[in-house]
Amino acid sequence: MRESDLLDLIARTSATAVAGFPGVLVGPGDDCAVVAPGGSALLLKVDQLIEGRHFAPGTPLELVARKAIARAVSDIAAMAGTPFASLAAAVFPHAYPQADADRLCLLLHDAARRWGCPTVGGDVASFAPGDHPLTLSITVLGGVHPTRGAVLRSGVRPGDAIYVTGSIGGSFASGRHLTFEPRLAEGAALAATLGDDLHAMMDVSDGLGRDAGRLAAASRVRIELDTASIPLNADVLDTVRAASDGEDYELLFAVAADAAVPGVIASGTPCTRIGRAIAGSGCVLRLADGREIDAIGLGWDHA
Repeated sequence: MRESDLLDLIARTSATAVAGFPGVLVGPGDDCAVVAPGGSALLLKVDQLIEGRHFAPGTPLELVARKAIARAVSDIAAMAGTPFASLAAAVFPHAYPQADADRLCLLLHDAARRWGCPTVGGDVASFAPGDHPLTLSITVLGGVHPTRGAVLRSGVRPGDAIYVTGSIGGSFASGRHLTFEPRLAEGAALAATLGDDLHAMMDVSDGLGRDAGRLAAASRVRIELDTASIPLNADVLDTVRAASDGEDYELLFAVAADAAVPGVIASGTPCTRIGRAIAGSGCVLRLADGREIDAIGLGWDHA
């Protein structure tokens, strides 16, 4: 199984699966689904956290709970939304200590409240005897931006400038994947400042290269990224590797070429222009010597 192939299939089939349901505005293929029961648009996001895949065994439970909530909240931020409630489901390994289960549930509540989305329901289960990982599934509900509305992946236009917040690279190796701050304030500020000039946005979770490729595919354009412009974390030296690492949870966004994008937004987060969109398809990293690397394969794919 390749995650990217499965996600493509889900996105294609959803186009017909949601037809005839006027309450579903955006189905699979974006950072969140957008639904409008009774005419008021809401964002819906579900994400999983699996021991041995998304965090190492022995990781402190407070960091496990924090990341579980933060991953889903980051997708709400990617659409310039505001989270307001969450659901949490946990599948515990066989004979998981009761004290640890109790503590993890309380920590999930604490983390959810931190980002304004208190846990309002969920479910618990346990694996049968055997070697199975702790698995958490988090759903976050959010409201769309009050003036800009939901920012999708599909709005990039030829001529747009491509930006990223913060810096990238080395998140998993450094442990930053456990302590990142979802860019809620930044997403909302970009939507408020740029309005309709903010054409598209998503968060960078599977690698800048792969996710920029997804942005390009959703918008049916070609994206060219300049490696010399990509902001790297201080402990990262290799830009191509950084574009492959993933787990950055920064915002990747496209704006009109003449839009005035602030150099710093929200509480001091930098915004850096890293490329452009042109007519065509695909996504490439342009190296200093002029060579191009296909960026779509640079990143994480569950395979």
